Amino acid sequence: MRPQAFFLSLVAAAAAMLAQPSHAASESTKLVIQAIEARDCVAAARELNVALAGGTPEALSLAGVMFETGLCLKANLERSARFYMKAADAGASSARSRLAGLYALPASGPDKGAALWWSMQANLPLPAACQVEPGMRGNAEQFAKVLSAWPAQVLDACVHVTGVLAAIDAEFVVKDAAQGRTTVSVDFRPATSALEVRSSQSSLALVDNSPRAAAASNAGNLFANNSVSQSATPEQMLALRAQEERQALIKRVETVSKDALARYPRPTGVSADWRIQLSVEGPRDR
Repeated sequence: MRPQAFFLSLVAAAAAMLAQPSHAASESTKLVIQAIEARDCVAAARELNVALAGGTPEALSLAGVMFETGLCLKANLERSARFYMKAADAGASSARSRLAGLYALPASGPDKGAALWWSMQANLPLPAACQVEPGMRGNAEQFAKVLSAWPAQVLDACVHVTGVLAAIDAEFVVKDAAQGRTTVSVDFRPATSALEVRSSQSSLALVDNSPRAAAASNAGNLFANNSVSQSATPEQMLALRAQEERQALIKRVETVSKDALARYPRPTGVSADWRIQLSVEGPRDR
């Protein structure tokens, strides 16, 4: 059974997914989340069946998560995979990564070939040693032949990295760090399981210049700067809000990353040269 923190992070991710304004989540899907948060699994299962009748990407993805983790349902990895595949066909942006992560799990065998197959379909930024020619990514038979020629240590290392990256990519919009503007960066060194999450932007320092604050300062009150909102400009307040959102994103990426490292144990023989640098732009909308 997964750690309770993982269950709670999945609930939080699902709730955040449904809160996104980019698509209209059904009321029945929202009711599933509400039932899970209330720890009413009978209601969650009932509302999930209602939500699945609509066939929406978020309902299919949520069913996959619930069956994968045993969250209010009996864990069933085969059913989870089927729901993720349906979600991918329906346009769920995270479904391919969830499939890669599912097949990379030790509890799934793991199915190393399937894990790497789906990692390619999800375009995960794997090390060069874990890549295959683009022309083979659509041919399962040729793909399997290529993997059969890989050294066992390389294959195991690639599956490990796939699991960690898939867990992050399933929850966040992730790009290679060199592709553009970075909101939050991830520096992953698989050989040592070192994964650093940080912001690329400096903190915003606001100073309260209001007459009341100035007077209090002159009087020697060191705790006068407690009314920033009274003197900050709208632009400053927007910047401060963005900074707070960035810090919340950092914490969430750290939580997901830590859990991923625990769920996908590092094998021996991972190349010390492997280093993966990512840009996390924000949570996925579904």
